[in-house]
Amino acid sequence: MNYSKKKPITYSLLAFSLMFPFQFAFSAETTFVKEGDAEYKPGNPIYDRWDQFYKLEPNQPEQAEKVLLELSELTPQDVKVWKSLTYLQIRLNKQKLALQSVQQASKLDPQDDQLKLQQAYLLNQLQKDKDALPIFKDLTTSNNPEIASKAQEAVRNLSGGAVKPTFKDIYFAPSYESRYDDFIFPLKMRYGKNLDNGRTQVYGFINLNRDTKSKGGVRPEIIDENAVTVGVGANYQPWTSIPLRAYLEIGGSYDLIDRNRDKFRESVVGGVTGYQEWYANPALEQRTVWNDYFTDLYGNIASYSREDYNVIADLRLRSGFNVYRGEAGTVQAYGKLHALADSKGENYNNLFEYGAGVAWQPFNYIPVKIRVERLYGNYFKDALADGTDSYNNTRTELVFYKDF
Repeated sequence: MNYSKKKPITYSLLAFSLMFPFQFAFSAETTFVKEGDAEYKPGNPIYDRWDQFYKLEPNQPEQAEKVLLELSELTPQDVKVWKSLTYLQIRLNKQKLALQSVQQASKLDPQDDQLKLQQAYLLNQLQKDKDALPIFKDLTTSNNPEIASKAQEAVRNLSGGAVKPTFKDIYFAPSYESRYDDFIFPLKMRYGKNLDNGRTQVYGFINLNRDTKSKGGVRPEIIDENAVTVGVGANYQPWTSIPLRAYLEIGGSYDLIDRNRDKFRESVVGGVTGYQEWYANPALEQRTVWNDYFTDLYGNIASYSREDYNVIADLRLRSGFNVYRGEAGTVQAYGKLHALADSKGENYNNLFEYGAGVAWQPFNYIPVKIRVERLYGNYFKDALADGTDSYNNTRTELVFYKDF
């Protein structure tokens, strides 16, 4: 279950408004200088008004707005005028006028997704979410990854109160573990209903776990579970402000390899799980590697009937930076801590891992991420049967999660 700490749309509007003006002013000024060389000279009314605007804008914004309004009458087809008016009117807290200005700018330059994004933010601030949401949704597929990311966040925020009555999701995360020279294939699919605005969920599920190294027989060698589990489940979020859910899943499990036991067993899993993200998401003009950081925390503690009701706790923390955002996707570099513990004291369930990783999402609009992690681990209960009490591992993983 994914839960994210999201910034309110109003905060995004403020941040975007602070970023947007400088871009507008810079764009208008540089283009104006070029036109001044070719067309406009001192004494020309257009040249003189732009010159007056730049002198007034820092300390006399109200007067600067009047100059821009005069320019809008002299050159109504000049998108620079409307962009500059948008910036100035946001600064003057004239959101309704700023909306009119950005709409005019967008008509003159309909391919500019940044203008559309600013328009949607202004509509949101003016409490016109029904008009803002279609624009945000359209921008989620923008060719500009920064704009697409902001639009996706806005859609999530504005859609937060409208939980779908039914849900479907799929999680698939095949990986290669160098310490075992093993490929592991976990898959989980769910279909269910949201109750109480999503606070409670009931669902059916199917889980598949398989790997290429585990062996059955008289002396089985088990790395992953190697089973198919089908059943029904329910979860409940006690506090809407805290991303924790208590859950219970009941079904049947069928072993895919011979483990010297009945292949079919009941499966009862009950516990508590949670996931939380924190991220900076700075404005485009202010972004550096060092201020575009993120952290995510995952935890799960549950009892498993398949393991004779052993209680297993799993905790994972990742924190790092978005080192690249662009047409080739998003690249993250991060540190990772991972701990596992259980109630029966099994050595393989009591370990601590630390290391670093790199993640690449090659398609900004498709939920696929490739991870490579170098991890160093220690068993803190007992060593393995061969005396090993530490290990290192390179994990290469493809993660796909999609809800429908």
